Amino acid sequence: MSSSAGAFVTGGFEYIRRPFARNLKPGDNVLILSDTAHDPRVWQAVMNICKELGAEPTLALFERRPADYYDPPPAVCEAMMRSSVNVLLASTGMLHSAANFRAMEAGIPAICMDGGMTLEWMQSGAITEDMTKVMERKHFVAKNVFGTGAKTCRVTSRYGTDFTYSVDNKITIPPKPGPGYDPYKIIDFGKDENREGGLLYYLFPTGEYNVAPIEGTAEGKLVIELTMHHIGRIYDPIVLQVEKGRVVEITGGAEARILRDYLAEYGDENAYMCPAEASVGVNAKAVVRGIQREDKNILGAMHFGLGTNIDVGGTIRSKIHLDGVILEPTLYVDGVKRIEDGRFLVPIEEGQGSGS
Repeated sequence: MSSSAGAFVTGGFEYIRRPFARNLKPGDNVLILSDTAHDPRVWQAVMNICKELGAEPTLALFERRPADYYDPPPAVCEAMMRSSVNVLLASTGMLHSAANFRAMEAGIPAICMDGGMTLEWMQSGAITEDMTKVMERKHFVAKNVFGTGAKTCRVTSRYGTDFTYSVDNKITIPPKPGPGYDPYKIIDFGKDENREGGLLYYLFPTGEYNVAPIEGTAEGKLVIELTMHHIGRIYDPIVLQVEKGRVVEITGGAEARILRDYLAEYGDENAYMCPAEASVGVNAKAVVRGIQREDKNILGAMHFGLGTNIDVGGTIRSKIHLDGVILEPTLYVDGVKRIEDGRFLVPIEEGQGSGS
């Protein structure tokens, strides 16, 4: 183990340790999935935590996958079906991968920390947020920004976004955290958050309220200007022209070219479905890192997905899933402005006024 990881271990893992302490028990077989492109100090630290808690950690280290949500190598896929818990800690996202869905369907949960977080980022920003407050904000965003009767959303931005989609009968309201609520426990989404799909995982760091709009209803121009899966930080906005819920044109500069090539090489027909999700950031400690794992959680930001959305209440299966973040969106729900330039215009925390 490197000296820096060792120092972090002796410091007690104040934040990173919490989901493991809440979910592991002595004797658990923990499979840690990582790749050669990831900061090795993170999986070293996680292995040390697991050993400290009496679990039996095994590291599956492989070459970086060609795209987010591609499966790990076959031998690793088999091992995932024999573990007690799978820890997703690769530089590419694996939460939406077919292998992880199979494991979750078999009752094997995942602790998802993938996407390229460095050891330093595990000690600041989104990971330090009060996760009970995150759950509280998810409840109030669902209730006060949208509401169960919401039908149509329109998103605009200073970069030229003007985008509409239907959320009719697609809004679910997760419960407010009550007495005894543990924000670090693995979530059974069907039971705990009123979402179907056989999902059984803990996402860390977290901080987003997910909506899967009705497929085929989106129209307009969506301009991604902060961060996107695979690409990272965006410096020349990517313009997606969407018709009937499908991307028909991608324009912009270098990053737009990267996205076009990426979809052509690694995507499929469903990879162009948009938005697979249209989600709102609710983590007040999240900061701009230039990676999805953190940026999409920024309070008041919105991110829009391409491809797979079965994990957020949709019906699309694709080889990939890509999220693009708008930092300061304006959101109208049924014609009423609820977010303006990334600022909430309705209460999103207990005691903030009407709706609390």
